[in-house]
Amino acid sequence: MLGPPINIEISPALRVNETAARYQSLWLLIAICHACRSGKMSLPVHIVRARFPGKANWRMLISRAFSDFERWGVDVGWGHDVSRDIALLDLRQRSKGPFWVDAATLSRVRVLVDGAEIDPLSVASFLGEGTTHTVAQRNVARRNVVPSRDDVTYWGHLAQALRLTRDGCVEQSHNQLNEHYGLAKASAKTDFQRNLAVLKETLAWRKMGNEHKSHETLNDLEQLLALPDECNEMPTLHAMAHVARGWDLYSRGDVQAANVELEKFAFNSNLQLVIRYNPKVRLEYLNLRALVSKERALSQNHLSLEERRSAAEDSISSLSEALQSAYEADSIEAAQDVAANIGFSSWLFWKGNLIDVERAQTEHLSQLQAVSWISLSEWICDRFGVGGSSAWNLIFLLRVARGNCNHFQPKDVKTFQAQQPLTLESVFRAAQPFDVAFSKAKGFTDWSSAAAFAIEESDTSHVQYPLLQVANLLLEAAWYSTYEKGLCSEAYNAVERLEGIVDKLQAKHRRFFRESLDLLPAELRNLI
Repeated sequence: MLGPPINIEISPALRVNETAARYQSLWLLIAICHACRSGKMSLPVHIVRARFPGKANWRMLISRAFSDFERWGVDVGWGHDVSRDIALLDLRQRSKGPFWVDAATLSRVRVLVDGAEIDPLSVASFLGEGTTHTVAQRNVARRNVVPSRDDVTYWGHLAQALRLTRDGCVEQSHNQLNEHYGLAKASAKTDFQRNLAVLKETLAWRKMGNEHKSHETLNDLEQLLALPDECNEMPTLHAMAHVARGWDLYSRGDVQAANVELEKFAFNSNLQLVIRYNPKVRLEYLNLRALVSKERALSQNHLSLEERRSAAEDSISSLSEALQSAYEADSIEAAQDVAANIGFSSWLFWKGNLIDVERAQTEHLSQLQAVSWISLSEWICDRFGVGGSSAWNLIFLLRVARGNCNHFQPKDVKTFQAQQPLTLESVFRAAQPFDVAFSKAKGFTDWSSAAAFAIEESDTSHVQYPLLQVANLLLEAAWYSTYEKGLCSEAYNAVERLEGIVDKLQAKHRRFFRESLDLLPAELRNLI
């Protein structure tokens, strides 16, 4: 026998059977029923995570929702077997989903606005799947506008801010950047202009390595893009907002949440169209997807070996597509960045036995292939005048060149120096025809000099590298100075400086550098 109706009121107030309801619980129940009414067996958990990104206690959110369901008299199941008795389901697996209701329960649920049941399109709109406007409706919404001096003011401030962003990470430009983006937002006359200025600002701070400012600005962007209709009126900005939020989550170490943000593109037709037809947005999306997959492959040990290998393959595939998108979009700076990541990531995956499992390549060939990609990237930087505020190419090159060396603590300096990293000559041969980017003027007389040159450029403020890049350069300087010269002042100074900045880095980076320092000869570490 069917139970009583379950009346869910979403306007003017959120109520279930005349009782005030928690938004997350109400949304989840409507989403489950909407999925089942749309012909799906259940509601995947990633859709719920996409709706509520960044929730620190996911289990608590689900637990509260199911407590509300019980209070409302609704039986909701979980797991892939929708035929099982709900009473027999494992509570420990509940937060993993997917979620479903049976036909009897589904027939009892009604979604109302002002007491009247609404249609599926209105339900979809409430859930955030977006609404569609007719051409006539959009035409009514448009106004006849004439370009004004105010528009010149806005675009002028935005252009100056973009120029400062392009010039790179210079400390004295930060105040000017704040000023021009602030003036652009203040002079904006439309939602599009305001959203664009905020989006460009959050991307600018990300490029300059200021994660706090990028996150702070992104909060404003999320508020501006809160209304569902914005998705259809400004689809490109809406898509980039999701990508920007994904980058923010990734940079703060929340890989799972960043992955959830990316998955939104698989379930929203408007976002899919932007990815398909806009190569610049596609580039950002694929680049982030590649890095998230890379992190899953290399750092998430709870995954099976097959899952990690699949993630590695997805990372390389995404990078390859991102490189195509970069050239399609005439974004040469992005192209060099992607090329370097292809080289370094493929080498890391090879080392981790995640690609080329049958070992068609030797370790030496894997190193040289990585060198080729990194060399292409550095040649683009050299010839096009881009990438000047980044030391990653040099860091990648130095790391790959010693990638065949033993990764255990050496007993003494003599044992350490017996290792055989790639020689400069072999790297130059592998880099052809792009080897001209590695000139003696940049310190390429030996490996330690190349690292020392980059550090000196930063110390003398010719360029300002973010702290993480400086730390990596110091590590490479310490390693190669010890390898080439033994116990020397250069190695000692590099280690001392590195130990002085490690505590300022994120936890995962602190762990990496401390483990790397432990691999230096004991004599060097005992001097400190």
